[in-house]
Amino acid sequence: MDLGCCEDLWVAKGYRLVRRDQEFLLPPRMTDWLPEDHLVWFVLDVVAELDTSRLHARAARRRDGQPVRSAAGRAGYDPDMLLALLIYAYAGGERSSRRVERLCVTDVALRVICAGDVPDHTVLARFRQAHAETFAELFVQVLRLCRAAGLVKLATVAIDGTKIAANASLGANRSAQWLAAEAQKMDQEAAARAGDADRVRVEEILAEAKEMDAAEDARFGPARGDELPAGWDGRAGRRERIRAAQARLAAVEAARCEQEQVTAAARAQRDAAALIKAEAALDSCRQAQRAKIEEWERAWEHAVTNPGAPVPAGRAPVDNPVQVARAEQRVARARERLAHPGTAPRPGRVGQAQKKTPRANITDPDSTIMPTRYGWLQAYNTHFAITADQFILNALVSTNPNDLVSYQTMTTAAERTAEVTLADPDGIGTLLYDAGYASDDTLATANPNQLIALGKTRSVRANAREHPTTGSPPPDATPRQAMDHRLRTPEGAALYTRRGATVEPGIGNFKKLLTRFSRRGLAAVTSEVQLTATAFNLLKLHRASTA
Repeated sequence: MDLGCCEDLWVAKGYRLVRRDQEFLLPPRMTDWLPEDHLVWFVLDVVAELDTSRLHARAARRRDGQPVRSAAGRAGYDPDMLLALLIYAYAGGERSSRRVERLCVTDVALRVICAGDVPDHTVLARFRQAHAETFAELFVQVLRLCRAAGLVKLATVAIDGTKIAANASLGANRSAQWLAAEAQKMDQEAAARAGDADRVRVEEILAEAKEMDAAEDARFGPARGDELPAGWDGRAGRRERIRAAQARLAAVEAARCEQEQVTAAARAQRDAAALIKAEAALDSCRQAQRAKIEEWERAWEHAVTNPGAPVPAGRAPVDNPVQVARAEQRVARARERLAHPGTAPRPGRVGQAQKKTPRANITDPDSTIMPTRYGWLQAYNTHFAITADQFILNALVSTNPNDLVSYQTMTTAAERTAEVTLADPDGIGTLLYDAGYASDDTLATANPNQLIALGKTRSVRANAREHPTTGSPPPDATPRQAMDHRLRTPEGAALYTRRGATVEPGIGNFKKLLTRFSRRGLAAVTSEVQLTATAFNLLKLHRASTA
């Protein structure tokens, strides 16, 4: 097709008029600014149905907790409006009070929620701080609403934890000694500001002098302490005694050098033995690889000379695979240690774990240094119980990086939510856990409707595929053997396979809304998780209803 004749179709004949002084073009009513299926209308309708009486009761009191007895003063913001504003902002991953305040001017949806009356960021921050305990109740109400809509399937519920960064820096961690010294320094500064600096310093000097006198009395008795030892108070024989002292020091030094030589000889003997062992392992590895190559060549030659014979599968073995390369590296390191015993690195010294000094963060003392796949992080460990349709059933924030310690708490909370909060007579079908929750204690307390992995997911699948089993575990099986048996049954393997498709996407989508805590302290971040989980479930409900 010749597009030359159609060139004028793609060239603009002019430009649209840009009239920034045009009078109000928006609909006169805010209800017409957004389509009916927009999330903002859904959030407003849900908030209108929730029981927010505690928010209004708290708003009717002053900051000191006393009820408001006068109608004087400026009217406050509607708590329902502020709640809807926070939920919608959290559903979009926006948690900064200042940015929410700015968006109330530029974002149509947030402007609709506040009806053009933009609240100050301090109002939002104080509202979120004052109603931290109420957010947990609102989360339960929203969960019941999702259940009433036919969602929140309890056939399988997966429990897992993830590290979420705290609002604190790794560099703000201090030892107990530093904290004690800083506290003492602050006390002294406070005393100085109170006019007692001289008295404090005098008391410190007197206490130090008293301790020093007691120590010298115990050491020297009635003597001054600077007298010469017996036999050193005259010239006669002093030179001989000095020479004798030097000889004793020389003997001690000689003994130390001899001991170092013995130690070096023993180390050299161990290094020589290690080199012989490494060379033998290298030879064995090379011979095994050569045998593989010859076997592959014979099979290939047989396939070529005999038409119809099977051709060897896979790539041909190479002379220097990874195993041989690693064995060569071990030999090279052993030779380096034998040639340079004093400077070459030795096994166990590089990266060797040392005893850690307990530290606390001065920005957020409740947060903890936690290991992640990307390195160390100042964070909280957040646990989730997520249903098969990826609704958050429970959320718990822990200061312990180990998932194991939260096993019982999360299990009890999930079962109670299903039986009491959602009033489900059947309860949870199966609870799924990864290997982070596996221990002798948890496996001993696990019931038949719980599946706890004993290794990585791929090993669990491979074990079920290569060693399948059926029926109930043997009566004499240990808790670990019984769990392994249940994971290798077709039913158990099929149920556990759903864990990765249940909790992992749920946590990933949650962390799109909450990548880092903005508040500090365990209670504050827990309320932040509850509010985000409420927005998360409402967002899932809205998408399901729209679909």
